[in-house]
Amino acid sequence: MFFDFSSAFNTIQPSLLRGKMEGAGIDCHLAAWTTDYLTNRLQYVRLRDCESDVVVCSTGAPQGTVLSPFLFTLYTSDFSHNSDSCHLQKFSDDTAIVGRVSEGNELEYREVITNFVAWCELNHLRINASKTKEVVIDFSRKASHTAPVNIQGLDIEIVEEYKYLGVHLNNKLDWTHNTDALYKKGQSRLHLLRRLRSFGVCRTLLRTFYDSVVALVIFYAVVCWSVKAQRGTGRYLTNSSEGLAHSWTVLWTPLRRWVRGGC
Repeated sequence: MFFDFSSAFNTIQPSLLRGKMEGAGIDCHLAAWTTDYLTNRLQYVRLRDCESDVVVCSTGAPQGTVLSPFLFTLYTSDFSHNSDSCHLQKFSDDTAIVGRVSEGNELEYREVITNFVAWCELNHLRINASKTKEVVIDFSRKASHTAPVNIQGLDIEIVEEYKYLGVHLNNKLDWTHNTDALYKKGQSRLHLLRRLRSFGVCRTLLRTFYDSVVALVIFYAVVCWSVKAQRGTGRYLTNSSEGLAHSWTVLWTPLRRWVRGGC
């Protein structure tokens, strides 16, 4: 179950956050300073010479700062669940509940979802039920019918594929969706690399561009999907690397070794 929050960082309650920070062992003076920083903030919008009215905001954390995801992690740290058959996975505001259902017993999985939804309501976090999705992975020959989970009066949609933390997961775990997305991104980045080469950019800068822009896409989360998807992805990336070698004489040893199954 992949949860989607509505304006996650904007719903942080400073009064609740302070107690959570102190409970996590953070110095009370720092917790008080943070609470004061988030309370009674003056905000307005300016477009050229026009300014909106000033409003006072005492909830949430400023967007686009390093502090916001850290504070949200602290804000949600007091709810956790980890057992052999079910656990809650959190990365900032990206939250997922993973359950292993045996012999049709979904009790623990559904209880964790119910408890998490109730906890979100107590902590003023708004779950967007229409964007919350569930992926059911079932390798049995005859897949059993799965009753939808109901949150806030809405049945959660069961989907075949979902993008979580930049990785495309599907209900077969064959990584085909992730491979397709990876190939398209890799090709577009390689096109930029070829364009830079046509402009006469030196090899050192081209290598830097490859390491920071091209390889960043191709090898993103490679430890998750490389073993299972090596056959199909290798075919895609072999074509990409061969095209790159044709357009540029630099040897891409790490890439070529990986797509041939050597690492």
